[in-house]
Formats: sequence, structure tokens, C-alpha cells
Amino acid sequence: MTEGLIDIRVRETGCTPRHLRKAMTGGKREAWHKTGVLFHAEMRDERFTAEHGRKAGYQPRQGEQAGQGGKFWRTYTGQKLRKWRHKRPLEWSGETRRLVRSANITATTKLARVSYSGARKLNYRRWPSSPRMADEFRKLLPEEITKLAARYDESLDRYLATYQETTTTKV
Repeated sequence: MTEGLIDIRVRETGCTPRHLRKAMTGGKREAWHKTGVLFHAEMRDERFTAEHGRKAGYQPRQGEQAGQGGKFWRTYTGQKLRKWRHKRPLEWSGETRRLVRSANITATTKLARVSYSGARKLNYRRWPSSPRMADEFRKLLPEEITKLAARYDESLDRYLATYQETTTTKV
């Protein structure tokens, strides 16, 4: 160093404006992934309950409104009750419910995708008026959306608070 000159170094650490885009990209991706994990861990199995079916407005199955007499036992619900001893929507034998225990969760900066390869049978439709079970499975209730949004915000805030990137600039 020559006489009279001063060496000045500017050191920026954390989520500074220079690093904001990089921090937000990583933070959004991680937050969406954690949101997808929350859906899979806590909301997946609720889809198969009658309570969720009522709240989400699942299309009534054949025989659900009828009493348990006469032609009831020939309906979809009657056969399911006789053979499997349950009246849960989106479920016949329980195979799909067991197969959706594993999921492939992918996340980008704009969304999380939770795909269930075991849910193939939800795409089957017997006739045009039968319910679209895959759409019913995907239906999110307002309280679920609120819970997922809270997880997203919490995860993003935590990521940005712990983000450490350092840049040293010699001026």
C-alpha cells in the first residue's frame, strides 16, 4: 500500500438489498416445500372422512340420503357398508387411502406440488354423473388454506432471518 491511500472494504452480511433476490428465491422454495409437507402430514388423511366431505361439499353418493331399508343395500353406499363396514367418501376397500401414505413433494418459487402415485383410482369414473373424486381430493377448505398460508409465512420468515451471505467490496 502506498502512502496516503486508505484501503476501505465494505462488508455486507445477511439479507441485504444486494442479496435479496437470491435470499427470496431460496426462501420461497423452502417455504413452499414445508407447506407441501404440512399438507401431506396433516391434511391428506382428512380427505377420507365424512366430516371433510360435508365441509368440502363432496357430491352425495348413491344411497347416502336413503334410509337403510329396501333398495338401500343395492346402492353404492349400501354395498360399501355391507362389504367393508364403512361409509367414508373417496374410499371403497381402503387401498387408495393406504397407497397415498407416500408422496412426491416438489417445490418451486411459486407453488408446491404434492403428487400421489397411489391415488390413480381416484381418476376412475363409472358414468358421467358420478363424482370427480380426484377433484374432491384436491379441494381445500378455507381453514386449511389459512393454515397452509401461516406455515408458508412462518417458514419464509425463519429462512430470511437465518440467511447468511457475505459480500466484501473493496472501494
